[in-house]
Amino acid sequence: MRVLVVEDEPLIRMLVCELLEDEEYTCTQAADAAEALALLDRGLCRPDIMVTDFNLGPGLNGQALAGQALRRLPQLAITFITGNSRAFDEYPLRSWERLVVKPFLDTDLLHAISSLRLGHDHGRPVSSLSPRLQTEPVAMR
Repeated sequence: MRVLVVEDEPLIRMLVCELLEDEEYTCTQAADAAEALALLDRGLCRPDIMVTDFNLGPGLNGQALAGQALRRLPQLAITFITGNSRAFDEYPLRSWERLVVKPFLDTDLLHAISSLRLGHDHGRPVSSLSPRLQTEPVAMR
């Protein structure tokens, strides 16, 4: 399974990729939305899942990036990670999207991604898992 990890904080990006690679995912990294979209547009990355931070610094945020990425890859599943869950209060998560709140446990991210791997279909929910995963503030690893 191929994953595009978009995170502006290099250490978090590295830790997420390391965690996913330990679970046999193939990761491509991008530091912001512009870099992620360039990878998609050049055909350098054809992910099954995108893991993106909400706040990516200047430029598009994670929600806007998701919209642009879905125009390019309509079957893309998305996991948002954020330290600000309120940014998603008015955002209706769809069956192919998950939200994981930072700081999070390794298992929280893996659970969100594996629920998307169950064979998401953009018209139907993939599992009984709630698309909003919120955890106690515990550091990764």
